[in-house]
Amino acid sequence: MSREKLTRYTLEVSKTIPVKLDANELKLLLDAIRQVRHTFNISEAKSRAAVEPLASQYEPVQEAYNQLERKLEEMMQELSNEGPILLK
Repeated sequence: MSREKLTRYTLEVSKTIPVKLDANELKLLLDAIRQVRHTFNISEAKSRAAVEPLASQYEPVQEAYNQLERKLEEMMQELSNEGPILLK
């Protein structure tokens, strides 16, 4: 898949779907995203150690995960103790 196609796929979303998450579910989702980021870091380190270039798709996908993580962290800060929040 070319970088252009991947970037277009990850940046242009035609529809949002409302999802209700409680605090524990939001924490689990954040943990999963952090694990993906950790996996990216390991792959990047291995590529550098082997003096291999990173795949062209790597950077836009990693940025998409970083943006999602920031968005969810902001939601955690705003989360009230009164029930689920709406994720858009």
